[in-house]
Amino acid sequence: MIKSKLINAIPFVFSLAIIFIILYLLDTFQPQAQQKKYQENHLKVFVERSNQKVTQLYAHSQGEVVPKQQVELKSQVDGRITYVAPELVAGGHFAKGQTLLKIDDRDYKLEVIQREAKVAQTKQNLERVKAQARIAKQELAELGRDNANALARGLPQLAHAEAEVKAAQALLQKAQLNLSRTVVVAPFEGVIRKESVSIGQQISRNSNLATLYATEIMEVSLALNGNDLAIINIPIDYYQEDYNQGIDVELSAELGGNLLKWPAKVVRAGGQFDTRTRTLNVIAEVKAIKSLPQILPGLFVTAKITGKQVDNATVLARTSVRPNNRIWYVDNHNQLQVTNINPVQRNNEFIVVTGLADNTKVVVSSLVAPLPGTAVTAIYKEQEEIAQIDAKASDIQISDLTSVAAVSASKTP
Repeated sequence: MIKSKLINAIPFVFSLAIIFIILYLLDTFQPQAQQKKYQENHLKVFVERSNQKVTQLYAHSQGEVVPKQQVELKSQVDGRITYVAPELVAGGHFAKGQTLLKIDDRDYKLEVIQREAKVAQTKQNLERVKAQARIAKQELAELGRDNANALARGLPQLAHAEAEVKAAQALLQKAQLNLSRTVVVAPFEGVIRKESVSIGQQISRNSNLATLYATEIMEVSLALNGNDLAIINIPIDYYQEDYNQGIDVELSAELGGNLLKWPAKVVRAGGQFDTRTRTLNVIAEVKAIKSLPQILPGLFVTAKITGKQVDNATVLARTSVRPNNRIWYVDNHNQLQVTNINPVQRNNEFIVVTGLADNTKVVVSSLVAPLPGTAVTAIYKEQEEIAQIDAKASDIQISDLTSVAAVSASKTP
């Protein structure tokens, strides 16, 4: 019986032996894992090198163009309009001294004739009074009355006659002036902004005829805050009588996809601060230049005002400046560091700073919870732009190849 049990256990023992042999072989000949050297994964950041130089600062503002000289043309006499110049329309150009309209002058000519007759009459009366005064003087001398009063000598009569002549002459001059006012002439060279006249229209004194403005000089009022005033470095009561000595300004406006520019000069300050915005308006004048398009009233323009120059300044991307006027930069050991900067001027794209060493690798990419001393890999912004250009070029080439392949496929029968 024991022998029978031993015979039955032989397969089980044989199986265990095979299992142990297999495990031994697997343990002896198992593949060894390849060990790789640990490489630290550095954070990649985009940087740009700082470049110290003399930097020109500009103040920026906007404003509406208005004429420096504009008048409301009014009638100085009553009457019916008999002539209107072809240029007396909205947008019409006229020259200085040009006749713009005429008023019926017949009544005024008749009045001049009447006044001339009155002058002649008073002069005749003056001569008669003078003769009477001479006769009275002779008679008094013959009678030996050297102390006769002024009335006996005819002096009051003579003064009255002379006054009547002057009064008649004044009325004649007034009549002649009214006659001349029946012809309305342009006071300067310019453009008609609006008009309200027509031939045959009856007008009265002080009737509005037209609005004219001179094209020689236009003005733009530009609002500046305290920082802008510091940049252009002018006093708040600035006034420059000589146009050529004013502060340079470049005015620009986009019309129909074209960018138009005009040179101008800041010649004076507005004289008061705006109580709502606390800004000071400065006035820029634009002189007409034949080689440039005429700048028109109502046009909204952007102004670039030349300010002072700053030595050893650096222009950085706006994204490189962190809160509290700090920047992150990469040092010579390729580690992140932080420092403070002194901003001089900033806009939506750039910031001008001082106090930054030359050739500093300034970080322009965004950082999440950065720490000084963090190891980084610096990628220059120029390399990023080149890579983007190459990627765009590759996309264009792939697109072109795809189009060629599609055309070829369509031609294959």
